[in-house]
Amino acid sequence: MRGQTSIDFLVGMSVFLLTVAFVFATLPNTFAPFTGDDSSELLGTDRVASHLTEGTLAQQNRPGVLNGTCTEQFFGTSGACHPSNLNAALGVGANERVNVTIESSGAIRDIGGTQLSAGPTTPTNGSVVVASRLVSIDGEEYELYVRTW
Repeated sequence: MRGQTSIDFLVGMSVFLLTVAFVFATLPNTFAPFTGDDSSELLGTDRVASHLTEGTLAQQNRPGVLNGTCTEQFFGTSGACHPSNLNAALGVGANERVNVTIESSGAIRDIGGTQLSAGPTTPTNGSVVVASRLVSIDGEEYELYVRTW
């Protein structure tokens, strides 16, 4: 009977260590749904891009086809489509920064002398979430970019 003591100890410790390893391996996953990640920021940025291209700047019943006059006013300094507060107009929190541009071949475009860029300059370092949409203004194709950080 004494000869099995070391074998019993080895089996007992193996079962104990496997149980502890299993608990530590699965415990972080039980709390994963409750931790934040960048997907909420991506969804918010995507929602803003959709809001602009399908509603605020779009021609009625033509998503992706932007109204040139309203687009010029939105990015300009005055007009019915110009927001007094960009974050509030886009439904973004006050602590979040938003930059909206309409570009073609990597360059910011303009309509009637109004540069199609709104919001602060995008930072060169740090985490920036980007959503883009292909849009048309007066028959010309452009890319609308929404950047949040």
